[in-house]
Amino acid sequence: MKSSKKDILLGETIKKARREVGLSQKEFADILHVSDKTISSYEVGRATPSFDTIKKISRIVHKPITYFDEEASGDDLDLQIKIKVIEKELLEIKKLLKNRKS
Repeated sequence: MKSSKKDILLGETIKKARREVGLSQKEFADILHVSDKTISSYEVGRATPSFDTIKKISRIVHKPITYFDEEASGDDLDLQIKIKVIEKELLEIKKLLKNRKS
């Protein structure tokens, strides 16, 4: 099966982000609980990580999920950041309401 251009670009982005945080493929694989061969497959576009794996990768390399989508625009990134802030605020409100009922 031939790798698509999108898979190859995603792989290159994962590799770049991994290197920016100074992790080897083996170290990165250990953190993600996968093999270093899996990381290699992601980085060359032979395999595509699941959305859950991309979420884990984004946390490890301190990048928003949209960083891994070459089609994402600056507006998408701003929206992603705003959504994260709102999610955190909602969690805090939920905790306050729960404590108030107790």
